[in-house]
Amino acid sequence: MTGNKLNALFGRLRLRQLNLLIAIGRHNSLRQAAAELVMTQSAASKALGEVESILGDPLFERRRDGLYPNRLGECAINYAHVIHRDVVALSDELDEIRHGRGGKVRVGVIMGGVPTVLKDAIAQVCADNPGIVIEIHENTSAIMLSMLNSDKLDMVIGRTSVSPDADGYDYLHLAEESISVVSGSANPLARKKRLELAELAHLRWISYPSRAPLNILLRQELGRAGINSVATPIETASTFITIALLNDSSDLVALIPTDVAGFFAKQGLISILPVALHSHAQPYGLITRKRRNLSRAAKIFIEAIAGQRGAQA
Repeated sequence: MTGNKLNALFGRLRLRQLNLLIAIGRHNSLRQAAAELVMTQSAASKALGEVESILGDPLFERRRDGLYPNRLGECAINYAHVIHRDVVALSDELDEIRHGRGGKVRVGVIMGGVPTVLKDAIAQVCADNPGIVIEIHENTSAIMLSMLNSDKLDMVIGRTSVSPDADGYDYLHLAEESISVVSGSANPLARKKRLELAELAHLRWISYPSRAPLNILLRQELGRAGINSVATPIETASTFITIALLNDSSDLVALIPTDVAGFFAKQGLISILPVALHSHAQPYGLITRKRRNLSRAAKIFIEAIAGQRGAQA
């Protein structure tokens, strides 16, 4: 794009016009979009015409049942959302600074990343920048990438392999994740010196939700052991639910990251069963969206995670 066209965009394009594009995209109706933005339909029509004039092309198909974005319109609406989110982030960060706070960072993390890079990064950030608020979400990579895409998270410690659009993210490798089979301490098998997975066929399994990497890995391991189905499977992405159920049961087992298993085994809440697995879990890393402006707090947190990665290398 030439300098003159860019100057025209910066000089004539208004946030209210971008909000109108978002509203039309949401309602496919100029009248409803105008009502949402508290403006007359004629004013909305004029504003839409101005945007299309500035950008140089029609953005919507005019049909009898409403307005529908063409490919140019879809592109413009997507970037309108990006600009809207950036303005909201700007307002939030300015408010944090005015009130003497260090900002806020929203982090999504898979179970295996908690006792390793996450806890150490949090300790460092809290020590060096005590004013930063750290909001943490634990879930599957797929759910958290969806939250990242909708700007509900700033970053994810997880796996891009679950996404059909892995190229849309920046990725920093953090660790290879080893996996262990665990049970409650009251499970008689916890006293065994060696076990084969086939010996667990009669037990009930707690697993990650279907299509999650650890769920797929569990199915592969059970298949190798000749176990085609498991009794009353329980699916959850919650570490707390997994440990609470295991701790109070003598017939539940689960497949969880070894670092997580070791942490809870030290507390006497679970036991690591001596089962040798053939598969290895996928590596995980730090994920952010490409071409996404990050807040100061988010950049500080990323630096802390990168520092922990370097220390562990």
